[in-house]
Formats: sequence, structure tokens, C-alpha cells
Amino acid sequence: MYNKLKRTADFLIDRVGKIDVAIITGTGIDVNLSGNKIFEISYSEVPNIPTPSTKSHKGYFSFLKKGNLKIAIAYGRFHYYERYSMQEVVFLPRVLGLAGAKLVILTNAAGGLNPMFEKGDLMIVRDHINMMGANPLKGDNIDELGEKFPDMSEPYSKAYIEKIKKVAFLSGVDLKEGVYVGVAGPSMETPAETRFFRLIGGDAIGMSTVPEVISLNHMGIKPVAISIITNVNRPDCMEPAPIDAVIESSSKASDRLSLILDKFLEEGL
Repeated sequence: MYNKLKRTADFLIDRVGKIDVAIITGTGIDVNLSGNKIFEISYSEVPNIPTPSTKSHKGYFSFLKKGNLKIAIAYGRFHYYERYSMQEVVFLPRVLGLAGAKLVILTNAAGGLNPMFEKGDLMIVRDHINMMGANPLKGDNIDELGEKFPDMSEPYSKAYIEKIKKVAFLSGVDLKEGVYVGVAGPSMETPAETRFFRLIGGDAIGMSTVPEVISLNHMGIKPVAISIITNVNRPDCMEPAPIDAVIESSSKASDRLSLILDKFLEEGL
């Protein structure tokens, strides 16, 4: 597995050089940053990277230069509910880490569990609860990436979280903060499950991000994650959340998300 990861990372480095920051986009999310575009390439043209099967995950890399930072934006990720194993789910963030990324920013579309949230809110993730029933580090360790038992006392970079919160405040963008619950999916939550996930401390729920965060911590990379709340799960009056509505909500909130990330990255790392 490590040799496959290294070959894919080297392929990207050969074309654009080492990167500084990577952004992985979630369902319906379109990140637009100011800067000079360097290169674009489809996942299908990159060795060992499959094509996402989830609707709205476009499946390509865009590389740009912004100040002193070289940024890779991965438009589309891979989910455990697809045909992929956990090793395949975390292949993308591992490659981006091996390609030089000192910071990986994960974005996702999530259902709100916190009753104070509204559709379209942005939430920076301060912690997570893994309810997927799986862990990407199960099995033989890839020693070249990190130790078998990574510390998870600070799964998300506290320093970058504070910096992003400050940028959001100065930009006039309301940014919530909370705990993300990761589930396997692809079915949505029942009312009883919604009550349970809220009871154990969840503020938002989704089907991605957690495996990627675990794999990045394994590599010694502290990521940040921002959720777009596409619907709010109120167990006593649950409403359907079809995928097209999720995509529409994510798309509408993408401009505010892009504004925060653009200003955050203007300041450098």
C-alpha cells in the first residue's frame, strides 16, 4: 500500500511540485479561492485514484498558487458506503500528505443535530465521534506513515480552529462550532438514532471526514474540518433530506465557506 501511495504522490509532485495545503470538498461543495491556477487533472488520469461514484463529487484536482502557498483542491472524496474499503477511503488524504501538505482542510455536508442550528449554517469541527464501526488503521500498520496507535487528544488543530474562527468573525460570517458524528451510511438517521446521537454529544452528523482525520493524525498532520449544515434533524418533526436538497444547500453555502478559507489562507500558515 505504501508503494502505491508514494507512486501517486510522486506523480503529482512531478507535475506541480510539493504542495503546502490541501482541501478536500464534500457533497455539493464548490471551493473557489483567489490565486493563480497552475494545473488541473482528472482523478482518472492519476495512478491509483478511482473515480467517485457519489453525486456531485466531480473527481479532479485543481492546483493553484496563493501568495507563498501552493494549494491542492480535491473536488470529490470516497466514502465507506460506496464500494471502497477503509484503506481506499483514506488513500486520497494520505497521498496529499505525502505530496507535502502541512495542513489538510476537510469540508463536508452534514445533518444538524444541534437544535440551535439552521440549514445553511457553517460549523467548524472541534472533535468527532466515530460511529462507523470501522477504523482505517485496522490491520497491518504502514510504518512509513506513522505509529500504530496515534494520539487523538487533539484530532483537529486547535491553533488553526482559532485562526479560522477569528477570520470568520472579522468577515461577518456566522461560524458555529461543534462535534461531528461519523456514521457509515448511506441511509439517513431515524428519529430514535437522531435522539441518541444528540444525547452522546453530537452537533452534526455525516458519512465522511472521520476516517480521513484518523489517517492524517496517524501521519502527524493536524487537519481542520468545516461542515455545511444542509438540514436539521429534529426527531419529533423529521423531514426528508433527499440528496438533491443536500447538494442545493451545500452549493448555496459554498460562497461563505470559500470566503472564510480564502481569507484564512491569505495570512499563510
